[in-house]
Amino acid sequence: MSLMRLTLTASFALAAAAAAPALAATDVAFIGPAGWSHVDSSAQTDPNRKIDQWHIAGDVASVTFIKDSTTAYADALALIKNNFSTNKIRPSQDKDFSCQGKMGHVVEFTTGPDGHQIVINRILVPDGAGVDTITYVRADGNPFDSDVKKSETDYCAATPQ
Repeated sequence: MSLMRLTLTASFALAAAAAAPALAATDVAFIGPAGWSHVDSSAQTDPNRKIDQWHIAGDVASVTFIKDSTTAYADALALIKNNFSTNKIRPSQDKDFSCQGKMGHVVEFTTGPDGHQIVINRILVPDGAGVDTITYVRADGNPFDSDVKKSETDYCAATPQ
């Protein structure tokens, strides 16, 4: 093996080793809202989807965080847009926004029978080949919970290590 070829091979190996920590960045954990009860999700069997959920006892309100490594961000967003079109849903929010330095998307819409409507607020954040989703459900007429807003803001402000 020539000295030039050996030097290039060693250079590529060193470059790959230096890049490995960046590729193996740790995920940012979503911390649920303060004072809400965490639902035990230890029995999950799908290694490609991690689901965490929080709720308030006696209330329809819930927050669900899903880390899905099998669904691409663009596909998840397309499914939501298609659902809106098919079911003639007019979201009150449907916009791009920045989360963890990436372009994410938020939608919010109201659904359900009169007198029992709920508001669904869903955030999508690209995560490599997958997507992270935060879904906050609350009764129509209830304001956006400040602890949920803090959890979402903290998650989006965090930078993967």
